[in-house]
Amino acid sequence: MSERLNKIREKSFYKLLFGRTALPVLTIVGIAVIYVLLMSLIDHRSFPFHIIIASAALIKTILITATTLKQLSKMIEICHSIKQLLWVFGAILFISIFSFATDYTCLSLFNNMAFEGVPVHSNSYLSSLYHFFYFSVITFSNVGYGDITPVSEVAKFVVMLEIFLSFFLIVFALANIKKIHLNE
Repeated sequence: MSERLNKIREKSFYKLLFGRTALPVLTIVGIAVIYVLLMSLIDHRSFPFHIIIASAALIKTILITATTLKQLSKMIEICHSIKQLLWVFGAILFISIFSFATDYTCLSLFNNMAFEGVPVHSNSYLSSLYHFFYFSVITFSNVGYGDITPVSEVAKFVVMLEIFLSFFLIVFALANIKKIHLNE
């Protein structure tokens, strides 16, 4: 009976996890699609595209922060295993890192001087996305190897947003450790 109850809890937990993270994920995917469409349809050199990217990054940071505070703090209270807890924070981390990677990629495609150290052969969106995913992981973890560095003011602003979000999520995780009810 206890094992059956745990399976029911686990299924409802994952349904709840994906239900509550759907809005941020869809928003970030939507912003990435809009970035790609705008980059291909509009002469982005004459359009203030960098302001749109910085504004979208700020809105996204606020959205992820608010979602973390409101929705995921409730989910932490119902976590009953380390595996569930890792899923919660893994989802948050992936959403954050991937979304900033798309911001960096679009900034780089908008202005190839926004970042230094990006390989020259990164002409396509996917190739650039790969390099900026790496950069986003390094920035989020606060390691900062220095191989890719922001140069433009907008790029520095977006990097600061990611650093703020990484500190916030780490502090949030540590502050909520006492709320976790583990049944293992």
